[in-house]
Amino acid sequence: MKHIKRLVVFVLLFVIVLSPIHTGFSFERKQHDKYMEEVLFKNFKEIQNDNDANRCFKAIGCAAYLTIDQFNDNGQKDLDYLVNEMKIKGLPSNVSEISFNASGTTHRTYTHRGWDFQYVGEMKELWMERKVVLITTVDSLFDFEGNTNKRDSFCALIYYIHILGDHMDDTSYYVKNGLKMDVGGRVDEESIIDELQHHIGILFADQKYTHKYRSLTTTLEKYDNRFGELVRSEGGINSDEKFQEKQELTEDLMKILTMYIPEMLKEEQFFYERFY
Repeated sequence: MKHIKRLVVFVLLFVIVLSPIHTGFSFERKQHDKYMEEVLFKNFKEIQNDNDANRCFKAIGCAAYLTIDQFNDNGQKDLDYLVNEMKIKGLPSNVSEISFNASGTTHRTYTHRGWDFQYVGEMKELWMERKVVLITTVDSLFDFEGNTNKRDSFCALIYYIHILGDHMDDTSYYVKNGLKMDVGGRVDEESIIDELQHHIGILFADQKYTHKYRSLTTTLEKYDNRFGELVRSEGGINSDEKFQEKQELTEDLMKILTMYIPEMLKEEQFFYERFY
């Protein structure tokens, strides 16, 4: 009887220990999808009431996960959805073909350092293969009329929304959850804001002289300067106060994207034809 009680206690403890981990990953996936939905559609489209739009958005979410967050052979259901349900050609049949081994958030070191980051060794070729998953999916869902630069910049936008979301989920300046591209303020211009400026210029090339485009790019520049003041302050982001300021700036940056990007995407033919 004592052995049975001990076994029950052990099983309960095992479940309790594992439950937060499972819930955490589930929450993180849902949160990333929420960020992406808001930046793409905020106040302009309720995709839950549109079956075709919902399927398309789910496909983008699956492809983004497989490209950015997948590791340790997870995500076969996501790949199956793209291949079997959405009938997207040119994707691997098994997730092991693009997978790598990592633990927890350390996987970010191998996929979160920039859309065009030059990895070395095994990850150099693997990152290119993983990017193809998102690029091929997006190419199958939208008609870019042969404009591959616009297609790739749309993929980059999806990518940087995700990385920005990971920064928003940081909890401390001294806890390192894998390496990922900085938000802004770098003199070498290797940051999310700099990359957004670059890809927004390609994605919305036909809107460069509109008030929305100029307002968005000017606002991004202002935030980059504010990040610069923070990261180049004495010691950098080395206190709770500075970390809190960085988090507030990061959250504001995501809100700025949700203010401008949905309306600007609606003006793009490839996006309008698919969702509106």
